[in-house]
Order: sequence, then C-alpha cells, then structure tokens
Amino acid sequence: MPAQIPPEAQSIGRARGRLSASSLTTFRRCEKQWFLNYRIGLRGPLSPHQVMGIEVEDAFCSILMHRAPQVNSIEDLEEWAHSLVEEHASKALQQGKSTFEDAMWNNGEFDEHFSTEKVSQMLKNGLRLQFEEVKACFESGGGQYEFEIPAPCWDSPPHFTQPEKANSMVSWKDEPHHFGEEITWQDAWEIARPWVKDPRNPEPQRMYHNDKWAAGECDLVHRWDGRVRIIDIKMGDGEGKFASSLPDQLNFYAWLWNETHDSKCDGLEGWYLTNGLRKIVEVNPLTSNEYREIHDKMKNWSNDNSFPLKSPCDGVAGGCHWCSVSELDFDPPEISMPCEPLSAIPSRVNVKGRLQGAWGPLPNHYGEMVLGAMIQAGDKMVTLEESQPGSYPAMHDSPQDDVVITGALPGVWRGQPRLYLDDFSSIEAKSEEELTRMGMLRTKANVMGVVLSCSKRDGQRSDGRPWSMLSFHLWDGGRVAEVVAFGSAINGTMLSITPGTIVKLTSAELGWREGLVQLRIDSRTTRIEIKSKP
Repeated sequence: MPAQIPPEAQSIGRARGRLSASSLTTFRRCEKQWFLNYRIGLRGPLSPHQVMGIEVEDAFCSILMHRAPQVNSIEDLEEWAHSLVEEHASKALQQGKSTFEDAMWNNGEFDEHFSTEKVSQMLKNGLRLQFEEVKACFESGGGQYEFEIPAPCWDSPPHFTQPEKANSMVSWKDEPHHFGEEITWQDAWEIARPWVKDPRNPEPQRMYHNDKWAAGECDLVHRWDGRVRIIDIKMGDGEGKFASSLPDQLNFYAWLWNETHDSKCDGLEGWYLTNGLRKIVEVNPLTSNEYREIHDKMKNWSNDNSFPLKSPCDGVAGGCHWCSVSELDFDPPEISMPCEPLSAIPSRVNVKGRLQGAWGPLPNHYGEMVLGAMIQAGDKMVTLEESQPGSYPAMHDSPQDDVVITGALPGVWRGQPRLYLDDFSSIEAKSEEELTRMGMLRTKANVMGVVLSCSKRDGQRSDGRPWSMLSFHLWDGGRVAEVVAFGSAINGTMLSITPGTIVKLTSAELGWREGLVQLRIDSRTTRIEIKSKP
C-alpha cells in the first residue's frame, strides 16, 4: 500500500486519539456512539459479519496479488482467476470460523450466515469489477505500471516502510513480469492490478498526516489509467444504515492522500461484493481546517466515564447500542473494603520538584513513541511521560529547574510510579494549586464490578514477534473502566470472563488512555477473583 512510516510502532494498540475514517464516520453518525466506542473503548460482541468482512476482503486482495499466466482471451483470463476462488474462499471461511469461535464474546450462528459457495460468489463479484478494469486497460493499449512502490505480488518481495525492522531470515520470491511488444491479456491484468494491503507485511500500512493527528488505510488504489482512484471494499450490497457513511469515509481518504502524496486523488468508489455493485462517490473532501475542527471537538469531549449516559441517544443511527442504553440488565455489585468505587480513583494530581533528564521519543508499553523526563523531590524521583503520542509536545521546552506540574495523571509501570501528561497538564515555575507529595502518589486500585464487554487480540510485531492483549470493561453501578492485560499476564481466569461476570481486582495498576482511567493487570502483584458468573 502507499503507506508512510508510522509515527509509533503501533504493535499493540492503535492510538485512539488520532482521527481515522472509522472514528470520523461514527462521530458524524452519532457522537455518543463515538465517545463510548473510541474514547471509553466499549464495544459489542463479535459477529460473523464483522469477522468475514475482514476475511473476504483479504481473500479478494490475495487473488489480485497473483500474476496471471499467458492466455489468449479475456474468457481464459476469467477462467484462470475463477480457478483460484474456491481455495481462497475455503481458507477465508476456515480462518473466519476459527476467529469467531475463539473469540471471548461472540453472538450469532456462523454457519447460518456463511458457506464456501456464498463467499466464492462474493469473490467472483469482486473479480467482475476488477475485470472491467482489465478490459479497459487492454482496450486502451496498456497504462502506467512503473511506480516507486508497485502493486504487491506473490512473485515479488513485499515493500517494507521500515526494512530494518523486518525479519531478515525470510527470503522472498522475485520473478519480474516481462511485457510483450504488444499488450496481451496477461499484461493487462498485471498493469491493472491495484495497490492492496500486503498480508506478508506485519507493519501498519497506513497513510499518516505529517502532523500525526490523522491516519487512514485504503483497501484498493487504482492508478493504471493515470488517475488515482481509491476504492473501499464492502461485503454488503450498498443498502442499510452504514451505506450512507461511504462518502464521508472515502473523502477522508482522498483528503489524507492529497496531504501525504505528490499526486492527487481523482476518483472514489465503493465495491460491494454481495451483488457486485460499483458505487461512484463524488470527490469532495472537507478542508484540513474542517477535519481539524472535528478532531479538536473529539479531543475536547468530556472525560466523564459515568454509565449509562445521562442522555442516551435515540438508537436511530447505525451501530448504536451502548449509547442508547438507559438501564442495564445487570445488578451492580455491593462494594466493600478494600474495594472502592471507580469514582474514588484520583484522576489529576499536582506535584513539585526539579525537572531533569529529558528523553525520547521512545516506545511506551503500547509501542507508541512518546516523550519523557524525570522529576525529583528530595530522594524521590518519578518518571514523566506523555499519556499518548503528541499529548504533551512541550515536555522538553521547560527549563530543567524547580517546577510545579499540574494536572498530571498518576500511574505505575513495572512497579515504579509514573506521571502521565496530556493536553490538560502543565509545567509551570509556580502554582497555587494544592500539591501531592510524590511519595504519596496513588499507583494501585482495588475495584469490583460487572463485566460489560470483553475481547482478546493477537498479532505480530514488525520483527515477527507475537503479541497478545486482553481487555474487559468493569461497571460498578455508576462508572465504567477498561481493564487490560498483556502477554504473559493473561491467565485462565481472565480467559473465562464473559459479560455479566462479577470480578474483583486487588492491586490493579493505574494507567490512563485518552485521559480516562485504565486498570492494568500485573501478573506479579494483581489478584483477580471471579465472584460470580451469569
């Protein structure tokens, strides 16, 4: 894909604060849905359609990465491509079913919705749209095919934005296509093959705005005819509530392309695989200032984790669930010592000390590149860190001298206290704010609540090493908070959690995400108990 080097490693969690096509379309459909999904992180159960939307797209792109044999007609070319369909459909179905059944929380009967025949027909519908491109290319006598970053192909090595981080032990096939003096159907297929996300590359294959506040990942990019056309692949038929978001989604990609490339986006299309519909979208993106205004509105949204919402939405917009809930089916637990309500966890502290030892940007526990420093008061030294990339860019602008830090988020990492800074923090020479002694910083919490949602993600870093992250949301009757565990901290007790389970956490580490409390499981010190199951 036409990707840029990511501003952070993005090995585990995507930066929630960055404007993306999905966050933008959700925000424009229902702002309350956006808040709960993207700020709180509260999602619903995994559905068969969610899983297969990804698998079918990957299968389609995988077929497009094949290099065609020499054929004599478009019919022969279609026959060859269709011969690949069943294998890729079966693989997609197998992987999708495995992902769905292994999910911590799912909903629906997978086999009722998908079969090899149904997935195969979707792939054939997508190929029909691609063959329209191939025919147009052949009839035009060819097109552009020499690019700095070519369309990915199984017969060529993948393109890495950070080759130094790639696994050097893997060798890749490298057999270039040889064009004839006159265009052949094989040549037309090769020229018309689009950019797609390369499944061999574990890196994020996104476009990143130069100022790091926006990012997006295209499905397909056609450019053989001298025009840049961005295509989004949809598994549906072009109807339904979510279909209205296609222009917003694609125009965001168009704007981001124009911001990050020398060329300009000339066309936008949605390809619907259920019925083979090609939907043309007018290229009419918002201005950079307008997108920035939306992003600023997101950043300035209230960090109140009360739940249910005081003013639920009407549930009319597509995807609304938690945002329309006015009353939960679960009874809140009775909280007693040593546990405390989530509302009792202190969110902001003010400390005084000597600023020193600026460092970074270096990766935090999410693999995100952040700035840091140290502050010392007496014999107590505490690490300062941005709560997420770009949240406090002035970290190193302050003189290394006696300062007062206001609005810091107290937390802990690897057993050591840590203060996280964001847009609501400041480093000042003097302040009249009430101070907290650094030796008295809160780093742990004991809480109890009902699990509202849960999920587990597994992946691979750029260097090939695996990672795992489990998260669930606790509701104590008044507020909701995310709990996360990484790698070896994930145990059998956590994997048995389902919505409705009452969980007690003792000595959970305090962390912060988007200015909201996030409780982290430390395998050495955190105790997790299941008090009851639904």
